[in-house]
Amino acid sequence: MSRTDWNRPAPGQYRLRPGFRRIAMTVAYDGRDFCGWQTQDGQRTVQETLEQCLKDLTGLTLNVVGSGRTDSKVHAMGQVCHFDLPCESAIPAEAFAKALIVPPDITIRSSWEADASFHSRFSAMAREYRYFIRDRRDFTCMERGLATAVKNLPDVKLMNSYAACLKGTHDFSAFAAAGDLSESKCRDIYESEVFSCDSPYGGPVQVFRICGNAFLYRQVRSMVGTMLCLARDNAPAEQFAAILESKDRSRALDTARPDGLYLWRVSFDPDEYGWFEEAPDGN
Repeated sequence: MSRTDWNRPAPGQYRLRPGFRRIAMTVAYDGRDFCGWQTQDGQRTVQETLEQCLKDLTGLTLNVVGSGRTDSKVHAMGQVCHFDLPCESAIPAEAFAKALIVPPDITIRSSWEADASFHSRFSAMAREYRYFIRDRRDFTCMERGLATAVKNLPDVKLMNSYAACLKGTHDFSAFAAAGDLSESKCRDIYESEVFSCDSPYGGPVQVFRICGNAFLYRQVRSMVGTMLCLARDNAPAEQFAAILESKDRSRALDTARPDGLYLWRVSFDPDEYGWFEEAPDGN
């Protein structure tokens, strides 16, 4: 899919207003006690918590805009957000990472003065998610809500055969939750793989890593859940590909728990995946 087909607003629609500075931050958070990123009445969310922390620091009511809306209980290592601050505020952009007092389940990893045309959502060129899976026999109480436990870890080679089916441009209707309101269900997937590494708690952890231009509501969890179901029966990759190609939500299998899902990284570099624009069908 060409980037011109992403249907994003023109930069002029979200440019910085005169008299304001745009501050961007990279944020990590433990999603276990949050009802997602986006503000909801009566619920604890990351967006509302950051806005309150900024008000405590600056005395101003500021709107924090994130690069992605993570669901309830989903975590982040590299969420990027921004807010517009009146120029009369003399707080250096880099100081927010240290001066902003946040609860222990949020970390401000960095902060900087963003360009006037920067937008944490619309300037993002790629988003990377990772999903962590553990064998139930190795799972410890320290990992509750931070990884997903399964009866047996699936075969990595088999999981990679499923993951490979996702690369390129596809209509992901089969893996979109009923609440998804996107006009188009087509997305570009640049990288998709499964690998194993050692867990600090002992035993292996299996990681599904996927990077694309954007994702549908609960898409990653639906893909992971379906892959795990198929792997239990040693189903061939052709079966997973058939579900994807069907564009039929009823063909998808389980939706994986939010515990193991992390918004890992957001890229704003137009050159990082520029090769995708030139490759036929993104492959």
